[in-house]
Formats: sequence, structure tokens, C-alpha cells
Amino acid sequence: MRGLRGAEAGRPIAGVLVDIARNAQDLLRSEIQLAQSEVRDRLLDSRPAGVLLAVGAAAALLGALFLLLALLFALRRVMPAWAAAGCITALLAVTATVALTTAVRRFRASPPLFKSREGSDEGAKETAAWTKRPATR
Repeated sequence: MRGLRGAEAGRPIAGVLVDIARNAQDLLRSEIQLAQSEVRDRLLDSRPAGVLLAVGAAAALLGALFLLLALLFALRRVMPAWAAAGCITALLAVTATVALTTAVRRFRASPPLFKSREGSDEGAKETAAWTKRPATR
């Protein structure tokens, strides 16, 4: 213990380990706070873009609604109002059915986000067989 001076020379190992653990905790807390502040800054920087995106989405939704309303008024010239509304409803139902059916097919065809538990028995058996093998040196 040549390099240590004063009170540090007689410190027990447990005290040193406790200090290391405290320092590691402080470092981890500091890293978490830094990450939180970076995320907060990025969110604040992207706030105007998010507001514009929300306004654009609302405008597009209202535009689609008024387009359907214009279609309703145009169809009312050639058929009763209830029939025009029924035609638009049927068109929307067919569109929704096609879109949802296609989406479900694509989700089923894509690889899963998480592995299922079906293969976990094989993995456990392989691990058990591997641990039973004698160790070679």
C-alpha cells in the first residue's frame, strides 16, 4: 500500500467496494438524467412539426368528409337522399373491408415481433443437453 496516504491506507476492502457502488449509482443516475434531458430537448424541438402534422391530418380528414358530403349532394340529384347515403355507406364499407383484409394478411405474413413460446421447449432441451456434457480442458 505504498501509493496510499493517510486515512486511505487503512481502509477496509468493504468500504472501498461500497464507495465504488455509490459512484456507479451516481454515474448511472447522471446518465439517466442526461438521457432524459436530451429526449426532452428533442421533443421540444420537434413540437412545431408535431403541431403542423396534427393540423394537416385534421384538415385532410375534414376535406375527406366534405368530399363525401359533396358526393352525397351530387347523388341526391339523381336518386332519393336515403339511396344516395346508402350508396356512399356501401362504398365506404367495401373500401374498409378491402383495406382491413389486406392489412390482416400482411400482418400475418410479416415476421412476429416477439418469438413465441412454441420453440422454447427445444431451446431448454438443447441447453440441458449441453450442460450435461463433460467439460474438456
